[in-house]
Amino acid sequence: MLAPEPGFHPRRADWLAAAAVSAALFVLYALTAPRTVSVEDDGLFILSAYFLGIDHAPGFPLFVWLGKLATLLPVGSVAYRVHLLSGLFGALACGAAWLCARALTGARLPAYVAAFTLGLSPVYWSQAIIAEVYTLNALLFLGLLFLALRAAQGARVLPWMAFLFGLSLTNHWPLMLLVAPGFAILLWPRLPEMLRRAPLLLALFAAGLLPYAWMVWRSWQEPVISYLGPLESWREIWHMLSRGPYAEVDHKLSASWLDRLAYLPFVGQQLVVQLALVGTALAALGCALQWRALGRRTAAGLLVAFLGPSLGLVVLLNFDYDSFHKHVFHVYPLPAYAVAALWAGLGFAWCAQRYFPRRAPLAAAALAALMLAWGARGNLLADYDWAARYAGTILRALPQGALVFVLGDADLPPIAYLHMIENVRPDITLFQSKGIVLGNRLFHPLRADAALMKERVRKLVDDHPGPVVFVMETYGEYAARDRWLYLEVDRSSTDPQQGTFDIPEDFRRFFEESVVPGGETNGWAAYFRAELRTRYATILGRSLPRDKPPDERIRRHLELLEKEFYGALGLAEGLLGNRVGVPSVGVIATLLDTARREMPADTPKHQVARYFYVRGLLRVAMNDRPGAMVDLNTAIDILPLPDSPAFELATRLHREANDQRAIDALQQRVRRRKG
Repeated sequence: MLAPEPGFHPRRADWLAAAAVSAALFVLYALTAPRTVSVEDDGLFILSAYFLGIDHAPGFPLFVWLGKLATLLPVGSVAYRVHLLSGLFGALACGAAWLCARALTGARLPAYVAAFTLGLSPVYWSQAIIAEVYTLNALLFLGLLFLALRAAQGARVLPWMAFLFGLSLTNHWPLMLLVAPGFAILLWPRLPEMLRRAPLLLALFAAGLLPYAWMVWRSWQEPVISYLGPLESWREIWHMLSRGPYAEVDHKLSASWLDRLAYLPFVGQQLVVQLALVGTALAALGCALQWRALGRRTAAGLLVAFLGPSLGLVVLLNFDYDSFHKHVFHVYPLPAYAVAALWAGLGFAWCAQRYFPRRAPLAAAALAALMLAWGARGNLLADYDWAARYAGTILRALPQGALVFVLGDADLPPIAYLHMIENVRPDITLFQSKGIVLGNRLFHPLRADAALMKERVRKLVDDHPGPVVFVMETYGEYAARDRWLYLEVDRSSTDPQQGTFDIPEDFRRFFEESVVPGGETNGWAAYFRAELRTRYATILGRSLPRDKPPDERIRRHLELLEKEFYGALGLAEGLLGNRVGVPSVGVIATLLDTARREMPADTPKHQVARYFYVRGLLRVAMNDRPGAMVDLNTAIDILPLPDSPAFELATRLHREANDQRAIDALQQRVRRRKG
């Protein structure tokens, strides 16, 4: 069996081979990268890099630094330049994987198998063509792994490892800490030397952390993009570094141990998906063989590095198991996929030596072709330009001189990119109502309470001489003209119930071309398209006239929506809120039956809770209050939030029945889940 080469030291041919792997994959990533702002956190990373700002917690200062250099390239759009940076990191990481596999197997052909198995896997490829931190994390992880393998054989690389490990924590520290125990196992024989040289190693480790010091200093300059504004106390700095703003995301109130159990088979399924089954089988074989081929310590180090960002992450995080969070989660185990790719190289080496020694190059080429086809299937068909189309559609329709409130991941980054970098609609002003990301905040988000925030936003709205628009949130101080993709504040009335509905032609065309159900291959875009379908259907339901049938175009839209969960649920809710005439109970009940029947197994919990809330509303309209309370309590159990519509309606019903004990019990249930 192939085995590690004792005292492996890369020769010139090895460096050239690793460089060839990196060059080939970089060309692939450059050809397939989106040319404009894309999905996920792409827009925010581009903005942070371009303005040398502070990204979302924990800030990712290393990526921001390098991203700024990428924005200076004289090629393509600013977005494409930062995408090329991610591609460069991804390609170099696969070169590092080649070197690691070469060190582990003692041969070159299995190293090619490992490198291309990783580089062509669907999720890795997807992160190598947009502005994201995961390929840089993979490069740092595999670079450290290669150094650790060499250090275990006596190479004098500990100072480099100390500095590089500190630097790696300024990119994505949670994932690096999850793989760190694997490094500790590999370096165990060097422990006496590490203790003896501790002052030097700690100093180099601290030097690697210096980008965080720059980040704090930079926040004091109040750049155009700064996630939380100036960080001027240890509490604020720690809140940023510890991912405090994402505490409710990482540990959701609605999540339970059942969600964790659901993620366990999902991790295994993703391993099969990412390595195209054949690669997974080779990885499983390599994992079994490594104990004899590599020795217990090396095998244990690799196994621990695999388990940390996969099963270990399942234990640490408390996500809901739904379509959106699965898409968020499936990127995190990239270091585990990298280890699996190394195992696949080892498994291939064993199979080639035992079953097809003369045809090994042909088998390796066939496996690479399979991985290429598998990765291309997911990435060439993915709608990476959806965010740019969505943002562009909104920007074209905004009224002249508007004050535009943008909220979060779906709307703020792509709209801000097009407006602030590509200078689309220079007449408008963007603002974030919670005071995050955009530097033109009126209050510090960590120091202002909800009342102050509300007061400042109200004053800004009242003082603005032109139109005021909210893209992904509502504003309850005035009436509004609901355009579907945004709300325009109507300051002629302080009654929010006096709102009107008017969907522009461009928005209807956007619905037909980019929001209708079916064919979504990108989980992020699929999630927000579903949210927009629900909202579009709700508006149609609320605005349908009772005295005449809808026109042909609206009828087609209704037929599309009433056949799937999100559309049927939105139509039911909209019809219940239709003020033009008395809604048809039978029609609404039929829509809710369709929604229940078509509800996907991984529907986000807020939509499941919404279903029971709408059914509770229907039962209230039918004077079935006991039945309504059953549905509302179910909605509250699914989404135990005091500001949820189900909680508010249930509280109102109990108050109308003068049942203070029930109100107290309801509040106690929510407090207990929150605690």
